[in-house]
Amino acid sequence: MKRSLITLWRVFLAGCQNFVRNAWLSIAATAVMTVALTIILGGIVLNVTAKNAIKELSKNLTVSVYLLEDPDEDEVEKLRQALISTPYTASVEFVSEDEASRRFVESNKGDEALLEGLALLGQGSLPSSFEISVSNIEKINEVGVVAQKDEFKSIVESVTLGKTDAKKTVDRAIAAQKFITRASIIAAGIFSAVSVLIIFNTIRMAIFTRSEEIKIMKLIGATPDYIRGPFIIEACLYGIIAAIIAHTTVFSAVYSLGSKVSSQPEFAQTYTFFTDTPIIVAIALATVFVGMLVGVVSSGLAMEKHLKLKRW
Repeated sequence: MKRSLITLWRVFLAGCQNFVRNAWLSIAATAVMTVALTIILGGIVLNVTAKNAIKELSKNLTVSVYLLEDPDEDEVEKLRQALISTPYTASVEFVSEDEASRRFVESNKGDEALLEGLALLGQGSLPSSFEISVSNIEKINEVGVVAQKDEFKSIVESVTLGKTDAKKTVDRAIAAQKFITRASIIAAGIFSAVSVLIIFNTIRMAIFTRSEEIKIMKLIGATPDYIRGPFIIEACLYGIIAAIIAHTTVFSAVYSLGSKVSSQPEFAQTYTFFTDTPIIVAIALATVFVGMLVGVVSSGLAMEKHLKLKRW
């Protein structure tokens, strides 16, 4: 047991020495991997932010089904059941004529002309309606189609698919989220590939530089794992350092920018999520793991091609 620990310690020290010995190449490899991990983390944060913003903005979007005056109650109930049974319906609320008037007055308190006009028309001048919120904003049209069926023509006056401005905002947010997802995947893929190539070449140069030393180690009976060990440690150090820098950079931005917009409903949930200690720790560990994985894979490819331990 003691001998194994001593061996591991020597392998670790040799890996650290390799990292320092190839300082400029180590800095280049770490920098590129830092960019890749920063893009991955940034993409995750932006995607969660966009998703929560869309969810919050979608609350302002409802399908409004306006009913004709004095509709048949059985037909109204039939329409309500049809709306509820639609796969993308989250909730259905019936708004009576009195409730519609109360809401109109509440939302237009500052507009005396509108309120006077409503008073002249009298109570019940606004139609009763169903307000339907949807579980998937992209399927809002499919919910509206249900109320537009011929079987409900006798009670349905019109169907409105959300507030125009709110819908445009949500559509833009959805388009932005899709762009962020694609751009993040492409950019992260490119920089990850570059990281693999740089680490591959760094380890290859380290193998060539230490070729005489490796031959001597083989002659005196060093095992293949003992020879591979320092190169794996060196590659892992690239990933660990890059992960620490990337995680610090992204979460510094989350705290500095998030604190300024956390009072807004669209961003409050995201800020709360990413400032939760368990989430910070979990993401940090995941980032370190990904960084080490890229390093180990890269070094493994280089050793497989250039270390040639299989011939021994």
